[in-house]
This record gives sequence, structure tokens and C-alpha cells, in this order.
Amino acid sequence: MLIGYQGVEGSYSELACKKFAQDSDCQMIGYPTFRTLVEAMMDETLDYIALPVENSTSGPITRTIDLMKYLEVSAVEEIYIKIEHALIMKAPMDMADISKVYSHPEALEQCYAYLSRYPNIEVMEYSDTAEAVKMVKEAEETDIAGIAGAHAAEMYGMSVIRENISDNPLNTTRFLFFRKGTQASRQGTDKTSLYIESGHSTGSLSEILEIFKKYEINLLNLTSRPIQHKPFSYGFFIDVEKGRADTKLAEALEDISQVSRYLNLLGTYVKGKIPAYESVTIND
Repeated sequence: MLIGYQGVEGSYSELACKKFAQDSDCQMIGYPTFRTLVEAMMDETLDYIALPVENSTSGPITRTIDLMKYLEVSAVEEIYIKIEHALIMKAPMDMADISKVYSHPEALEQCYAYLSRYPNIEVMEYSDTAEAVKMVKEAEETDIAGIAGAHAAEMYGMSVIRENISDNPLNTTRFLFFRKGTQASRQGTDKTSLYIESGHSTGSLSEILEIFKKYEINLLNLTSRPIQHKPFSYGFFIDVEKGRADTKLAEALEDISQVSRYLNLLGTYVKGKIPAYESVTIND
């Protein structure tokens, strides 16, 4: 079984893949971008892919979920990964002497308040957290740093300068694992992800929400996204607290299909377990 993720070894996405694989005989392959990752799934090079779709600090990760709007795919598992960002360099150095810090845009946003305390540090976006650490290791400069998990520092033989620098000490990323194709109803699932484009009429979104209310379906998340080539028109990613096999959800989706312009069932799965944070420490 081949599982793909965006980034290189040591990334949080790779950690999610290892949790998904559960020590089974799987091969994990990193891709440079989310788009090439999704394309590899759709051309059946990969069996499954890991997509980070939401973070507890920065919110929905729209650059990934937007890729899934119109694809025939199935989310089969939800996994939460604890994000413990560390500042990583070749060797220990005073914060006042660091010139630049590199990391993925999402990681930089999650450490915004911490980094703002050091105006001498120029913040630089990079393609991936672990890849930023790899680049810092190979660079000639000694006064630059990367932000990634401490496990990446160990993997690349680097030094952790500061631990737990996320602005939110409960920082967590939600991953969905997708495969190509639609899935049959699965017994025992209790969460479903959808993408819906409502009609143009006034109150069309309210009509959809009223249908969920009518069938007593709890919405866990609703994210609006602009529709390409249709200015100021919006679609909605929605997570609901029902599995696809539930008769109430089936009836609700039938009603919604009658009042929406487009409906894509993106997957039904068992709710992932959010990590416990019993001994959180925040370092300066």
C-alpha cells in the first residue's frame, strides 16, 4: 500500500501517515506540493493521501480542501496530530543573533506572536516544515533557523533552540486520509464531510441549514469558499455528526440535493481522537 503526503521525512504529515498505517507494511512517499499529491492519487499512483484540513490555531487549511471540491474521492479516516513547533538551528545561538527563520506558512502563522517578539528575525515562507530544517542544515549561513517538530531536528542532526513556540500550546492539526472513488455506506461511522454549492436565490444557505435542523443533524464545521469564475458566489464545506449509513442523513441529503446546485459527499468515517494535553508547558 502506498500512502502519499506533502513534504519530506520528518514532517507532521509523515507522522500522520505513520499513525494511519499502524505499523502495517506500507510505503510512504513525499510530494513537493498538495496539487501533485492529489494528482498522484487521482492517477492511481497512490492508494491513499494525507491532507491537513484544519488547525486549532489558524483554522481551515483552504489550500488543501479547495482541491477536493469537484473530485470523486472518499475520506476514510480522520487523525489529529499534536503540533509542537520548535526553533531549530545548526548550533545554539542567542535569539538576538538570528537573522532569518524559515517554515511552512501555516507553521509561521501558528508562531506569529512568538516571532513578533524578535524584530531582528526576518520570517521566510518555505514549502514544508521539515524541508525548511533540511535546507537550514545544508545552507552556508549559520544564523538562520527553521521551525518544525523536534523530531525533525533529531532526524537531520540539528539543535533545538526553543521548544513549544506555538502561540497556542494546544496546537493540533486535523488530517483526513483520502482515496480515489466513492465509498459505500459504512456502518459504525459517525462523521461525514460534504461540499455544497447553494442556489442563487436569497436564503438558499438558510434553507440547507434548516434541512439539517429538521433531521436533527448536528453541524460540526461550516467553511465558506469562493467559487472560481463566479465572483461573490460561494460553496460550503460542511462536517456533520452522522455517518452516511444513518437514515436521517440520507434523507437530509436527498432534500438538500433538490435545493442545491451541487453536492459532493467527500467521505464518511469514525471521528478521530483529539490528543490530550495534560502537561503543557510554554517556554520563553
